Amino acid sequence: MRLIAALFAATALALLNLVNLAGAGYARFASQHLDRPDAAATLAATRIAAQWPPWSSAHVALHGWVLAENRQEGAALAAYLEALRLAPGDPLLWSEYGLALARLGQFGPALTLAVTQGQRLAPNSPAVQRAVADLGLGYWSRGTPEQRALWLEGMRRELDRNRAGFLGHVLTRGQGMTFCRDPALRLGEAPWCESIASALLGGCYVLTPAQPVPCAAP
Repeated sequence: MRLIAALFAATALALLNLVNLAGAGYARFASQHLDRPDAAATLAATRIAAQWPPWSSAHVALHGWVLAENRQEGAALAAYLEALRLAPGDPLLWSEYGLALARLGQFGPALTLAVTQGQRLAPNSPAVQRAVADLGLGYWSRGTPEQRALWLEGMRRELDRNRAGFLGHVLTRGQGMTFCRDPALRLGEAPWCESIASALLGGCYVLTPAQPVPCAAP
């Protein structure tokens, strides 16, 4: 009996490993083709990955992201809720869920909860705070006052952590106008925005000082 039980356990473990490997393979294929989320093969791969194994929150969330990119709103949000059921303590998953909601135009309580949970679970995580800040940069005009306050907190923490890096990120994203129209005023970065305006007229701007100072045109 012990031998039979051992053989059964070994077989079950081998099958489990095969399922894990198959799911990882499909997820890897889908991740490599996220530039074409509307492709049938990409959607099919994430659907299979979400089922093999069914307890992988990352695979389920990947399926949700591709569904959201295909504007399948109900199915996408259901996938994210399932992923969060599997991993309720994952702050990056909450952040990704918030981004998916914003991309789908959902700026209600669910988005506020997603951002709040991400920040609560990992208040010192640069990845989470950058995700929160990016939400603000991308969707400032559409957020509620409560959401804007959360986004501002993410931006403030990014500025405190790496001011030059964050302001450079604002520029490379092409979000300087959004940032300078309102968030920068609330965050005390109006002088930096003025230095950008000067640069556009042939002057220069600086990223590193705590308080930007005038700099001579070349």
